Amino acid sequence: MKIYEDTGQRQDRADRRPATRGALLAILTQCLPLATYAQNQETIPSSPWFALTPTEPLQGSLVTDRPDFTESTDAIPTGHAQLEMGYTFTLDRESKTRARSHTAPEFLLRLGVASNLELRLGWEGYHWSETLAPGHTRAGRPVRREEWNQGASDVSIGIKYKFAEQDGTRPHMGIIAALTAPSGSANISGGDVEPEVVFLWAYDVDDRLSIAGNAGFVIPSDDGDRFAQGKASLSFAYAVTDRLGAYLEYFGLYPSALHSDAAHSVNGGVTYLISDNFQLDARVGAGLNEEADDFFTGIGFAVRW
Repeated sequence: MKIYEDTGQRQDRADRRPATRGALLAILTQCLPLATYAQNQETIPSSPWFALTPTEPLQGSLVTDRPDFTESTDAIPTGHAQLEMGYTFTLDRESKTRARSHTAPEFLLRLGVASNLELRLGWEGYHWSETLAPGHTRAGRPVRREEWNQGASDVSIGIKYKFAEQDGTRPHMGIIAALTAPSGSANISGGDVEPEVVFLWAYDVDDRLSIAGNAGFVIPSDDGDRFAQGKASLSFAYAVTDRLGAYLEYFGLYPSALHSDAAHSVNGGVTYLISDNFQLDARVGAGLNEEADDFFTGIGFAVRW
């Protein structure tokens, strides 16, 4: 922990910034070839990493599970894959304490393994944060204490199954079942296997407006103690043009952490299709109560092949 006096003196932080810039540069370097392929052609050449045999055609534009909190009901067509990645910045203030955090690459690989069934491999990525809090020296002089924290998050594996198409007043429906393994850094990892089940629904009001939501249940671990956590969301999406989309969403965690209150947040964002198989996105949001983060924003992309 570093201590900075309120007189304006600051210690040099340059030793930490190169690591942050280097991580983001590495992410962009890996993603650029996929983006170039998607922008210049409708399909992306098969990757030797994912030797899938397509048995269902790619129809229409890709449907993503980002940038909103709400997961879509659609599964990846059999024999195809979709990669979604992004970056998020978060700011939270409580009293005179300020916390800023960065997370990337928000990796989610979705593989179509059967009709309406996909295999999901997720990794939120590397997390680094800075917390500034007021304090005093032994002599009583006011100072600002800075604490840095960084590390890798846990990896998750799961499936998504779409079991109903929209029919009259019945919406599209699906389910996600996943497990998070204790594979991250000791200061970031939950430290135990964390199961999760999420019910998905969506309803197309017309060709442009759709409503969707999730209701889920997770059993996270906090310092070795397990607790039950519910989560839910409600999202309104609108196709502004054939390529530009926008959404507005509420989501909540009940509770947000062990021995904490629920956290309620809202966010909105846009998506833009470069082609049917490549999409860019951006979002911005805010917390509705003290337990939620005050502000967050992020960007990302999704590519399908």
